[in-house]
Amino acid sequence: MRSTESIFLRLERSGYPMDVAGIYVLESAPEGPLPFDDIRAVFGQRLPGSPIANRVIAHAPLRIGEDRWAQTDSVDLDEHIHHRRVPAPGDASALMETILQVSGRPLDRGRPLWQVWYLTGLADGRAVLVLRVHHAVIDGVGMIALQHLLFDAAPTRVDREREPAPLTGRTQPSLLQRALVELPSRLAANTVATKRLMGRLVPSVPPGLANRSARLPQLPGYLPSLTDAPPMTLFNQHVSDPSKSMALVSVPFDQVRAVRVMFPGTTVNDVLLALVTGSMRDYLAAHADLPDKPIRTTCPVNVRAAGDDDMQGNHLTTMWVDLPVHLDDPGERLTAVHASSAAAKSALPRSRADWQSLADVGDLLLPGIVSAAMAFAGTKAFGVFPPTQNLTVSTMAGPRQPLYLATRQITDVFLRGIVCPPVHLFFAAITYDQHVDISVTTVRQLCPDPQALVDGIRAELDQLLAAAG
Repeated sequence: MRSTESIFLRLERSGYPMDVAGIYVLESAPEGPLPFDDIRAVFGQRLPGSPIANRVIAHAPLRIGEDRWAQTDSVDLDEHIHHRRVPAPGDASALMETILQVSGRPLDRGRPLWQVWYLTGLADGRAVLVLRVHHAVIDGVGMIALQHLLFDAAPTRVDREREPAPLTGRTQPSLLQRALVELPSRLAANTVATKRLMGRLVPSVPPGLANRSARLPQLPGYLPSLTDAPPMTLFNQHVSDPSKSMALVSVPFDQVRAVRVMFPGTTVNDVLLALVTGSMRDYLAAHADLPDKPIRTTCPVNVRAAGDDDMQGNHLTTMWVDLPVHLDDPGERLTAVHASSAAAKSALPRSRADWQSLADVGDLLLPGIVSAAMAFAGTKAFGVFPPTQNLTVSTMAGPRQPLYLATRQITDVFLRGIVCPPVHLFFAAITYDQHVDISVTTVRQLCPDPQALVDGIRAELDQLLAAAG
């Protein structure tokens, strides 16, 4: 188990699940939604082709040291695949509440860390599939890759008589065997981690510079800065109730691309960040909380090598981008976002090193200590520290052609984002088919009206199109 994967496990606690939840909207048909048996058959026949199907946590002996991944040769589909009807009136609000309910608890760690919910009962005849996979097992890009295993490029009838694919497991060593084998390697790994971490924070002074003032390295981005912290906003406040709120919106991809073309040098990712910037500006202003300087977001960045389609594990770093909510003009906001994003991309090697340093900290500390630190981040006392960020924005490139689950086209692909104190706001944008599907996940106590945030995205896109025109 990679250190970053174990960190995602340690971050999780009651009310704050750490899974990536894909939301797949299925088209309606005269004969009604797909039968649940078809859904169960598809996953039973295809998911065993993924390494996540039977991956389980094997705890370290006596819970001392790092956990590892193991495989089980038996998975009860009925424990993982569920059906629920969205309550009347079956509208968008009822759907959001149902999605948040079925994905509100952490996944059972005694089983493989995935779960499926098939939601029917929508007033317009559509159905929704919610696929949850723990972030320790898979990242956002891995979820995109998993789609190609589960879904098809054309309608495909389900053969319910076909037996589920077999799962292959392997015999696990006893706790005593593991302790004898792993203790020397763990001690060696911690020695390496100590040297690497100290090399990041306290670099050696080259000969000849001993009597000069050497420039100290910058602190990793995940550590609070007393001199360059973003402003405190309402989304950085302490919450006592982890209940979530969520809203969704789709915008035409050709309009996003048109803005990019009319503002030379910008990227699609810059435009999407600018849409979030305008939305946040409107929302903070409406709540008398608009700062006079940029807010800051982290953006997960895929670091897989070209051609690497590995769907398991986490292959990411983060970049830190300033969102200029204080600027009045939408074109100036996009230009400023582009400049900040370009600077962040140039610093990606350092960001990767920061993530490695974070992993080193995880290697050196017992899980209980790290878990206690994560719990402290969710307390009111943690508010005395300056924030490191105000929100998270994830952008991903999905397939440009429609996908099908059995005989039904998937019309939209959204993501229920991860919210974990002290960061209470997550925007996720996925390009799919001919549009961009954007979701907002936050905490109801701080933002009971997330629809205003997605309305702001649409409004900002309209302003950018008008400015460019």
